[in-house]
Amino acid sequence: MERTGLLKAQLDLTWRFAGEALDGLTRDEELWVPSHDSWTVRAGDDGRWVPDWEEPEPVPPPATSIGWVQWHVIWWWSTVIDRSFGNGELRRQDVTWPGPSRSMEAVDRLRQEWLGHLDALSEDYLSSATLTRWPYADDRPFSLVAGWVNMELMKNVAEMALIRRITPFYRDRG
Repeated sequence: MERTGLLKAQLDLTWRFAGEALDGLTRDEELWVPSHDSWTVRAGDDGRWVPDWEEPEPVPPPATSIGWVQWHVIWWWSTVIDRSFGNGELRRQDVTWPGPSRSMEAVDRLRQEWLGHLDALSEDYLSSATLTRWPYADDRPFSLVAGWVNMELMKNVAEMALIRRITPFYRDRG
């Protein structure tokens, strides 16, 4: 199997898990926070949903809502695509959360766009650092960026699945 096929198979496996674990998410599930100091997404006066954020990131990082993790996926995946295949000008502040019940559709659009880019790449591009600009800015082969995308998505899907799983046990303890 070529590297592109392997990378796509890994991504497909993660996406199937996401479908099983996150199908039918509700607004309440997306916005529920595990603690009073959790990071989440909030509707601004202009109607745009913006994430909580601090720089530098606190250690340890705060607990998050599913909505925040969804935004995080949209942010990092948009950033990888923009840095690798776009003009490289996308800023974190430019990325908002689409809102309840629309976020996984936004993630799926990014997944489809990413797959289109992977399909267009030759093995030579996967072996070179020509497109490696974020999250790495060095001479790592682009195949490692694509591998990072798979790993980061799996981690974020697992986080959302866990938050969803614990929500009913803690929501009513308020």
